[in-house]
Amino acid sequence: MTISINGNIPNGSIEVVSAVNSSDIKLSLRKDQGTDFFGYYHFRASGVRGVPCTFRIVNAGESAVNRLAGRDDYENAWTNTGPLVSYDRKWWFRVPGRLVGPDYVFEHTPEYDSCYYATWAPYPLERELELLGRCQMSPRMMLSTIGHTVEGADLDMLTIGKPGDGKRVCWIIARQHPSETMGGFFVEGFLERMLDPHDPVVLDLLDRAVFHVVPNMNPDGSRRGNTRANAAGANLNREWVSPGLERSPEVFHVRALMEKTGVDFAMDCHGDEELRCNFLGGPLEIPSRSERLKSLFNAFERSWAAASPEYELGHPYPGGSPAEADLTMAWNWIAERFDCLSILLEQPFKDTSWREDPVQGWSPERALRFGTTLPTAVNNVLDQLR
Repeated sequence: MTISINGNIPNGSIEVVSAVNSSDIKLSLRKDQGTDFFGYYHFRASGVRGVPCTFRIVNAGESAVNRLAGRDDYENAWTNTGPLVSYDRKWWFRVPGRLVGPDYVFEHTPEYDSCYYATWAPYPLERELELLGRCQMSPRMMLSTIGHTVEGADLDMLTIGKPGDGKRVCWIIARQHPSETMGGFFVEGFLERMLDPHDPVVLDLLDRAVFHVVPNMNPDGSRRGNTRANAAGANLNREWVSPGLERSPEVFHVRALMEKTGVDFAMDCHGDEELRCNFLGGPLEIPSRSERLKSLFNAFERSWAAASPEYELGHPYPGGSPAEADLTMAWNWIAERFDCLSILLEQPFKDTSWREDPVQGWSPERALRFGTTLPTAVNNVLDQLR
């Protein structure tokens, strides 16, 4: 059977240079349309049962051009890690990979006819729609389409609980960067717990707060298999000062609704390709920074560490704190605009240093379970927010 490599699958992204020889399959990372963003891959290999395959991503080393500043003391995204692999698109395991010059190389002999490879496990559109369907059937959740993307896709939001006098307003958004799919699994875990009609922490939370959740800020980029951009080539997490309907309608609509509801707590869920931990960024460098916000952030960190060992204290934002926060980023703009506890969550693409899993590393299962601990962490600081 002839080997076929195909990135033209849902959430797929790869360009095939040569797949004639199974021992030297040459691939190239695809740039997001109209941008220099690249780094994510997800593709299917067919006709590979029992065939020893060597995959070579020939431009992986070039992706360092998009590396964030202040990372010189950290290993890069391609070091000491490997792709996630699946036969059924449900359970994902890792095979080792390595940088050889500019090439990223990994070997695998599949056990079945077709096999999927990805930087990290995709969060399928079907799974997202099924989650939204389950949620809207709960009497405590309401599903709204709050706007449309560049390509006309629905921008969906779940409202959990009912607004009321004195209730805190909490926002959670995820997947501004579509390749950071761990955010999808994290939000799923959070929502599944919030659905539980008997969970005492959830009941206590909803007596005192209402939650607005946007599980996928970038549906166009997710469908296209982009690394960071939407369909207009915008990095949504650099659009928060002045979003527009043509370039960044996703941010425009969410920001407009935040202006109507107000914000007492916010979390923006991302993924980090390099660090081996879950880490947070807080409202510590915004122009209106204060001891109150610093104290709130520290209290939230301690609360989450107590709720889950997956959040380990002692991992500050890498590269050192900037003198002034970049307000084009969601968590900074929200904190400055609403004088609130606004947090950036970064989950690892690789693994955590506190508990390593040699089979999967940081996995969809762990991300989902981590999401179930967020209600406890928020509940413990809710009364301190204002």
